Amino acid sequence: MNYKALIVEDEPLLSRALRKQIENLRPDITVDDELRTVEDTVKWLKNNPEPALIFMDIQLADGICFSIFDQADASNKAIVFTTAYNEYAIEAFDVNSVAYLLKPIKTEDLKKVFAKLEKASLAIDQQIASPKLIDYSRLAEEVTRHQNRFRKRFLVAKADAYKQIPVEDIAFFMVEDKITMAVTFKNRQHIIDWTLSDLEEELNPDDFLRMNRQFIINLNAIDRVENYFNSKLIIKLVPGLKTPERIVVSREKATMVKNWLDR
Repeated sequence: MNYKALIVEDEPLLSRALRKQIENLRPDITVDDELRTVEDTVKWLKNNPEPALIFMDIQLADGICFSIFDQADASNKAIVFTTAYNEYAIEAFDVNSVAYLLKPIKTEDLKKVFAKLEKASLAIDQQIASPKLIDYSRLAEEVTRHQNRFRKRFLVAKADAYKQIPVEDIAFFMVEDKITMAVTFKNRQHIIDWTLSDLEEELNPDDFLRMNRQFIINLNAIDRVENYFNSKLIIKLVPGLKTPERIVVSREKATMVKNWLDR
């Protein structure tokens, strides 16, 4: 039994492109239908009680998609919102949203969606192997809990006291002489008892990325990226931020860094 997905997108070209991306990534997933309107989606939900992963545009031909959930029950479905706008993110997470993807949708972002589902211990493959229905309401809760597990602040020692540093205030982490430091946007350095490898597990990968063995950088700290010899990259930080040496990204990691920035 194939796992079924649904696409709700009012632009046929985008709908077909998304379908192709999904089926190329996961041949075990069958896109059951492609819908264009709020009205058609409400009818589909009422007549298809079995679980489904729904890729849903927010602005449809006949209105905003959130009105769908006032007319039909989608509590047993996991929803991935696909949109060109970012102002609906809060509304999206009021329903069973497992992701909020901005167009154009990148294959790497779709991979992350499937990875989130699997990390929630309710892998799509289990749905294929078992006739038991997946509780997508619980799945959405698990995914949201996973997203909220990332660190919000660090407690750092200051003389004979301790101070909290919000994660969003940190421009980058760096290792110098085997000491890890968190450097704020005000160029204040704080020694922390973490390795960069440990920090990678604690930080939201949407906001922070490890560039090399010495630096993890906040997305908001990057001013531009410059080409370097042998297909490497140089990361230039926003004015005012200083590092003891230039931040070089290897050729092997350059494409991943550019994809991370181009979202």
